[in-house]
Amino acid sequence: MEESWTREVEVCGERFQLRFFRRAFREGLEVRVDVRGKEISLAELGLGERALIERATARIEEELRARP
Repeated sequence: MEESWTREVEVCGERFQLRFFRRAFREGLEVRVDVRGKEISLAELGLGERALIERATARIEEELRARP
């Protein structure tokens, strides 16, 4: 069974939906987010939701800077 939930973040004036997943028999969390049509997926092993939100926010910002 898979547990999932969403959180919303604002990066560079745009809002993004972070989709979190915790899967049975796997350690840690995974987050997926769509950034202007490109899906980004990040995982963490034990640092928690807050750390993953910070990583995802930084990755979204990198993607926005790389794409005008």
